Amino acid sequence: MEKVDIIVIGATGFTGKHVVKQLTAFSKHSTYKTITWGVSGRSTEKVKLLLKEIAESDVDTSKILTVISDVKDENALSNVTRRAKIIINCTGPNTLLSEFIVKACVQTGTHYVDISAELYHILNVYRAYHKLAEEANVLIVPSCGFASIPTSTGLTLLDKHFKGSLHTVECYIELHIPRECYFGGRNKALVHYGTWESFVHELSNMEKYKNLKKLTFPETHNEPVPRELKKSFFHKHEGKWWFSYPGPDTEVDFMAQMYFKDNMGKKPIHFKAYTTMPLIIHFFFIIPLVFIAYYACRLKCFRHLMWKYPGFFSFGLMSHKGPTEKLRNDLKYTFTLTGKGKDSTAKPYTVKITGSDPAYHSTAATVLFSAVTILLEREKMPKGGVLMPENVFYNTNIVERLKCNGINYEIVDNVPDNINIIG
Repeated sequence: MEKVDIIVIGATGFTGKHVVKQLTAFSKHSTYKTITWGVSGRSTEKVKLLLKEIAESDVDTSKILTVISDVKDENALSNVTRRAKIIINCTGPNTLLSEFIVKACVQTGTHYVDISAELYHILNVYRAYHKLAEEANVLIVPSCGFASIPTSTGLTLLDKHFKGSLHTVECYIELHIPRECYFGGRNKALVHYGTWESFVHELSNMEKYKNLKKLTFPETHNEPVPRELKKSFFHKHEGKWWFSYPGPDTEVDFMAQMYFKDNMGKKPIHFKAYTTMPLIIHFFFIIPLVFIAYYACRLKCFRHLMWKYPGFFSFGLMSHKGPTEKLRNDLKYTFTLTGKGKDSTAKPYTVKITGSDPAYHSTAATVLFSAVTILLEREKMPKGGVLMPENVFYNTNIVERLKCNGINYEIVDNVPDNINIIG
């Protein structure tokens, strides 16, 4: 049976194709050219079309392992996972499909990464498979896409550069959205339907996640929040209004900090993320509608309406066709993470992370190089378990790899005229 280093499951999907596109460049890269890889999908016809696209990039497709498999077919799925050292899961929604793949990976001793931002799914997988994966020396690492690699790597950089004990980190996340998207017009979709489908699942499961978190980590339920993180829902910072970031980053970091505390005796870092809107009118228009959707998503009929009419409910920002290449490249992002010590005399540090096309190019890069880092630096990681990216990549060179693939990192020591650019 032919075996390879990496197999991408869901390779024919919108995000999967972006991961494969970056993999095709490996054959011409001195560091990664020896990495072998393959693709898996449930449609023979779509896999053939994908190989045809790859061939147009002057890549020898005869060296690419292809496996046809439905993730709900246990035997066929095991045939995929046992043929790889690491699985990159690009299927979705993760709430519905990913557990099948995680189970197969644990059984066949195969490491796993995905791009999930679905907290209920992540916590369910942790509860069901952490001990099994730990016993099998298998790494199961969810949320390796735009959610939550930028914040995880930024926190790691802060922790390593901070003079003293890092106590709190505030992260300000800004999406620099092309003007045509919020002024209307044709072809303004920024996200593919698959991401929208997962988002609706996340809204509908949020209350279940909160209850499951209390059950899983009961001792932290009433833990006091540091004073500097006690902010009102809206607060002003550097001339802009901000509110709590709706992504999974804060919760993913919470799970990472619990692992550091329980397994390494490391004092937890208190983390909070915020975001803003391009125009002030969005605060009064979009945010109330998101809250309405949050409660309405508990109704099955409303969820189906949101899935059936993504363009209507997202104001045209979601579509089955997905964003154009121009819009993807025009969408920029900035993460600004500032860390402080418990002692007010300790000098704060800031890490700034920037890039473009967060949902696809950056997500493809982060999940791909998460897999590559496991492949090349396995000895620097915990022996196994369902772990968050910060736990797995803390002692690795993943930032160096991401810097070479379109994601920029900058460390600022908050002293005027003393900026150290590392990306």
